[in-house]
Amino acid sequence: MKKIAVLSMVGLWLWLTPADAQTKRKVVFGVPVTPPNVVHIPPYVANDMGFFAENNIEVEFVTFEGGTQTLRGSVAGGLDITGTSADPAIIAAARGAGTKVVGTYSHKLSQSMLVQGDIKSCKDLKGRKIGIQEVGAFNEVMSRAVMASCGLTPKDVQYIPVSTKGRVPGLLSNQIDTAILHVDQALVAKKKKADLNILVNLWEPLPKWLYAAYIAPEKEIGSNRQLYVDIMVALIKANRFIYNNKAKTVEIAAKYTQQDSEVVAQTYDILSTAGAWPVNDGLPKDMVEWTINKQVELGTIKAEEKPSYEKLIEVSVIQAALTKAGGRLKGDKRWD
Repeated sequence: MKKIAVLSMVGLWLWLTPADAQTKRKVVFGVPVTPPNVVHIPPYVANDMGFFAENNIEVEFVTFEGGTQTLRGSVAGGLDITGTSADPAIIAAARGAGTKVVGTYSHKLSQSMLVQGDIKSCKDLKGRKIGIQEVGAFNEVMSRAVMASCGLTPKDVQYIPVSTKGRVPGLLSNQIDTAILHVDQALVAKKKKADLNILVNLWEPLPKWLYAAYIAPEKEIGSNRQLYVDIMVALIKANRFIYNNKAKTVEIAAKYTQQDSEVVAQTYDILSTAGAWPVNDGLPKDMVEWTINKQVELGTIKAEEKPSYEKLIEVSVIQAALTKAGGRLKGDKRWD
């Protein structure tokens, strides 16, 4: 009987996968929007589809109101990895905050500036109420970039603080005259108020602007590098899954974004066609450096503070993750 018991235990041990046989590593993951938009969905896909679990990772999601808030959470401690827009990540690197970029959930801009119907050109923004989260956050920097295209500055407009979730209600109630909206938000807003006008799709004037980043404390990366490689492996697999599995991705996205499945499906089609989610590293050097230089041009950082590509990006982590995920994919316009 003892031999049978021992053999049974050995058989059970052999049957277990490496992930089952090891203790899960707990990761606190900061998400920049509450609830997320469709573009923010890769970590949720990675979790629901078991990509974190197969890398021995157990994730706790903590949601914030904007990328600047998640960045502050990362700097303060308590977050292992954080999603944010590239703007605060670059500002943080420029000012020595001790964080580095380890990847991106969406390298390309996929947002639009939606405005009240009587605003027909950039010049019409003068004196109007511009909805932002806060100065230095993504929507403020993007609004500043649009205004700069026609010679306007923040001094020419009135900034109105509004949350990500409050942008559409703000436009509908005329609390604000403009907002930088994600695709799904713009679809919902125009459905409710037909005379709202897309003044500019940001990817048209800013095709090389790096939109988003995953950041982590530099000290944590140094002391636990393999964990970050494995996190990025799971996220790369999630991005690749998204492109090949529309129905399941829409199901997951609808659950977490709390949006209508029809709107989510429309948004999915737009984002996937545009190649919003990278399937490789999503951090080409020319794109990153162009975005850094644009930050100097817009005045969000000083020229002497400008971080190098290597200071901003932890290249070794993403390269190791790509190798472990099966290597770099080629042959599609979406792929960097």
